[in-house]
Amino acid sequence: MSEFIWLIIRWIHVIAAVIWVGGNLTLAMVIVPYFRQNLPPVQRINILTQIGKRFEPIVWGCVVVLLFTGIANIFQSIDFSSTGESAVISTFMRTLFIKLVLFIALVILTALHSFVYGPKLASAIESLDETLDELPDEIKPIRKKMSIVSSLMGVISILILLVAVALRMGL
Repeated sequence: MSEFIWLIIRWIHVIAAVIWVGGNLTLAMVIVPYFRQNLPPVQRINILTQIGKRFEPIVWGCVVVLLFTGIANIFQSIDFSSTGESAVISTFMRTLFIKLVLFIALVILTALHSFVYGPKLASAIESLDETLDELPDEIKPIRKKMSIVSSLMGVISILILLVAVALRMGL
């Protein structure tokens, strides 16, 4: 394939990562703190659930794009014609393995957030008064798990970006 096509594939990969990771970090660092300060918990969770439902197809679309463009980038980056394992290839493969493990962890956490804890929390608060100042005790563990998953998603997202830079630098 021509270099221009590989450039486009890499660009699509980066754009999908920016949308997924950037969207998650914007939610976690801007939107959630703003709502936490200005809205009661039930109303905040309802609004964040609506935002999440709109963002979810974008997220999963980005995951699919990242998977396929990532595979293409792997095949483009490895020189299969060379014989023997060079130090460069083994370093590349080690760093790539770390990135793939982090990607899989992020996909699992995103699935937990989207399909397990998000729906559980939304269903647990659906009958509550939106003006409550505090969540009932039986809902707090679900919200805590959701918060932990969200925090881990943020940390892993940043680690993936760090490993991606290391990968491009040959580290």
